[in-house]
Amino acid sequence: MHAIRFHLSAPDDDPAPERPPTPETVRDGLARAVHGPTRIEHARILVGPGTVDGVVFVLADHLLAAEAAVTTACAELTGADGPLPGWRVPHCAVDTLLALGQYELPACP
Repeated sequence: MHAIRFHLSAPDDDPAPERPPTPETVRDGLARAVHGPTRIEHARILVGPGTVDGVVFVLADHLLAAEAAVTTACAELTGADGPLPGWRVPHCAVDTLLALGQYELPACP
């Protein structure tokens, strides 16, 4: 399983959309766009005013396949026929800290 982070932003002419997408809309759009043996196992998605940030955990043969699948899915999500037409994808890449095993959770007191 591979962790891929992404960030989406609303079009410049509509920085805070009247009806922002729901996390479910984003996750479903990504899941529909991922094809073949690659699939999204889990997603954490936060929606803010004019932004969507998330990390998806992807089952794929290798890290580059997972990253390519999510990049393509984000492009479909924000394309003319997607649920977020006109949105930008400033970031969509492997979560380097998780990939290298260097992510530490805060210690409990």
